[in-house]
Amino acid sequence: MARTSVVVMVLAAAVAALTGCRTVPISGRSQLMLSSEGYENSLGAETFGEYKQKYKASANQAHTQALKRVGEAIKGVAGQDSFAWEFTVLDSPEPNAFCLPGGKVAVYSGIFNYMSNDAELACVVAHEVAHALARHGGERMSWAQVQSLGLMGLLYGNQSETVAALYGLTTDVGVMLPFSRSNETEADAMGLILMARAGYNPQAALTFWQKFGTGGSQSALASWLSTHPGGEARIRDLQEAMPNAMKEYQSARNKKDYGVIYGASPPR
Repeated sequence: MARTSVVVMVLAAAVAALTGCRTVPISGRSQLMLSSEGYENSLGAETFGEYKQKYKASANQAHTQALKRVGEAIKGVAGQDSFAWEFTVLDSPEPNAFCLPGGKVAVYSGIFNYMSNDAELACVVAHEVAHALARHGGERMSWAQVQSLGLMGLLYGNQSETVAALYGLTTDVGVMLPFSRSNETEADAMGLILMARAGYNPQAALTFWQKFGTGGSQSALASWLSTHPGGEARIRDLQEAMPNAMKEYQSARNKKDYGVIYGASPPR
């Protein structure tokens, strides 16, 4: 055990020496970052190309124009001119969206079934852009490297496979999953600020997530093991973050409120 402790301490010291400390925009949180932004952006561009080969672009002009309007507005307040921004609607019934490192934003056509106006779309786009601005992907890769170093220390110290498996389980459940959930909560709060600065009413985030959420509370175990906060928890966190977002909205130069209204039914 003494030998294992020494090895783990040496590895921890090596990580500390190599660690880059970065401050997340908007939230101000200090984060571990071992990867470079250029590397992450190259991965984002490569992966985005693969998605565009897998899914065809939507032919729905209402969807495409809505994303263009909202995307340009969010891009304008993101403060990342170095990103090679792209905004694409992918033709898929799946209600999903993502933003890869470097500003590669995709919205699946299926998610428009839950949207009634541009502000609700802005909520989703801003949330995904917040992930890219915060470099959550790079942060997760960094912590995965630390986790791997810890496992290497255990194996080098001749610990049993059972101990190594237990280490993996406890770090996944005790560190990595809560860390992923905290990323989602941070992206929600940052997204509120971004959409507010772009002139969209942050209250639209509540109406969207109420429609899109689980519709009920999760069990304690399901919530614990989920990488995303549950519906009720997410709404509660958004409500807590709303006062700051509304201050930003009141200061916005070009208020759009809810923007273009899609009518009784979302655009299809």
